[in-house]
Amino acid sequence: MGKRQRRRQRQQKNSKQQKPAVQRYLLPSTDAPLLEVVFQPDVSDEDKQVCLDYWAFTEPGTWTRKVAEIGPTTAVLRTVKASCHADLLTIICPDCAGPRNAFSRSDVTATRLWAPDVFPREETVSGAKCQACRDADAAEQAREAERAAEAKRQQTQKQVEACQNWLQEQANRDVPGTYPDLIGSLTLLAMVEIMRRKNSETIGPLQDVNYTLTASASTDVDVFRTLHRERWICPTVPATTNDFTFNEDGTVRGVYITQIPWRLTPALGEKETARRDLTSLLNDMLWDKPDEIRQHLHQLEAGMAVDYLEGLLTRKYNEEPIPEHRLPDAYELFLGALQEGFTLGQLVAIAWSSAAGSVAWGQRTPGLKPGSVSSASVTNLERRIGYARDRRIDEYDLPNWVPRPAIHATAQRVLQHHENEVEALSRFRTLRQRIQSRDIEDLEYEQDNAPRPRDEARLDGHGFLEQLRAGKPAESTDPPITYCLVTPDGDLEFHNEPPDKMRDRVALAGAGHVDRVVPPEQARVHAYVAELVTASEDNANPVAEQMLRLLDCFDGPFYGPVSFFGVRTQDLRPHSLDAEQQEMLRAAHEVASARSRTQ
Repeated sequence: MGKRQRRRQRQQKNSKQQKPAVQRYLLPSTDAPLLEVVFQPDVSDEDKQVCLDYWAFTEPGTWTRKVAEIGPTTAVLRTVKASCHADLLTIICPDCAGPRNAFSRSDVTATRLWAPDVFPREETVSGAKCQACRDADAAEQAREAERAAEAKRQQTQKQVEACQNWLQEQANRDVPGTYPDLIGSLTLLAMVEIMRRKNSETIGPLQDVNYTLTASASTDVDVFRTLHRERWICPTVPATTNDFTFNEDGTVRGVYITQIPWRLTPALGEKETARRDLTSLLNDMLWDKPDEIRQHLHQLEAGMAVDYLEGLLTRKYNEEPIPEHRLPDAYELFLGALQEGFTLGQLVAIAWSSAAGSVAWGQRTPGLKPGSVSSASVTNLERRIGYARDRRIDEYDLPNWVPRPAIHATAQRVLQHHENEVEALSRFRTLRQRIQSRDIEDLEYEQDNAPRPRDEARLDGHGFLEQLRAGKPAESTDPPITYCLVTPDGDLEFHNEPPDKMRDRVALAGAGHVDRVVPPEQARVHAYVAELVTASEDNANPVAEQMLRLLDCFDGPFYGPVSFFGVRTQDLRPHSLDAEQQEMLRAAHEVASARSRTQ
């Protein structure tokens, strides 16, 4: 053997001697190990001994030493947790095929195998994974949850963008192409009234309000669906993606009607202008439908009366609800009574009497089936309505627990305005015809916008303004006349002043000049309006404009105060309004005010 080979063998022998042997700590013995204590690096011998004492046992089910015997309990447990863990050599993880880990005696007990006759002596696949595998699974689940959350976030972002685009498309739709039906018109009017009262541009969501617009919540959904399809209303924000339904490609399919706010379609105009124009349009459309409105109002009130009767039986007398097959009978009885002329308050009184009589009968009659008393109240209702036809019936107030559809009050106001306007319009036309029937000759009108010679300096030059600035208005030599003044606030005032003073009241709203408005109808009434008045909502005079329309003058719009005065057959100078002309203007003002309030 050469020197080189002997040197190599010596080096290999030295390297084997220098490599430390790995020491294993097997319990209860190295011949039949069941548990191995695995230490962390750099653990001191003292801590190792504490750990070995902690895990020591001779037979499964009993530990050699109690924790308190090893040392202070807290210190021992802290040392064991920080320094080592135990591998249960005969309990194999089903996932990684390695021994199951235990970090305390409690973990060993938790296996439910820590007993002499139960603990496996040979390798046995455990029903639960080891801690390392559980940690790996938890980490994978966390990564999967993070990936799912990211995918959900991206999907939500796409849905949000789709919702925004869809809402914008709804807002950009054209103006409605058809008029709404009767219920749709009343619903739109009720929506406008609610928006004005709340100073808001939206209404809803319907699921969050404590009232219904129409007869029921389901009818509200149908009406809103129709109004949206006809482009009268559109959904708006705030909304969430849960309020929409989507197609498979992520585009918006539709919206849940009750879960989202609604507004008037932007194509109608902006804010109050749109509301005013829409109200005017709908009132004009409903003007010729008083009978249909009254019929629908009766249907609403018949339903409210049925709700009151059933609520009275169930809430006050603890009776069964009205049987389903008798509800149509009760509705038809109430509807027929309303059409005969009964009021809702009278029907409430009759329903109360009918329910009380039926309950008293039920208390006197034993053995009745459930619902008999409620059914009898409907039968009793028919008799009491017949009894009340030729007798005076007091009116009872409907209690607050009976739901009142919003369009009920709207329909009542529309009918009331219609009746008031019809009555005032009838008086106006009668008086106008009476005035026109007077024996008058055809008037040859000469323009008198320019003032008379003695007033030229006061009206056309700067002298008038200079006198006003100096506080020295020129005194008029004309006799006073009685004229009518309609202010932008809609007030009707009668004054007795010279014509110059009348012109001053009107002219001060503009540039100091007036124009005369001559209605084509020969009612012997003319009007003064100011020139160059600032066109603003504060200066608008819709009442005077409506009064001039009644006099068949369709110019306008007019701003500032407007005065009405009388003229003579051959003298177009301002004269006093006679009694019939004053009464005619009062009737015209009543009609114009009613029409302006509904706009």
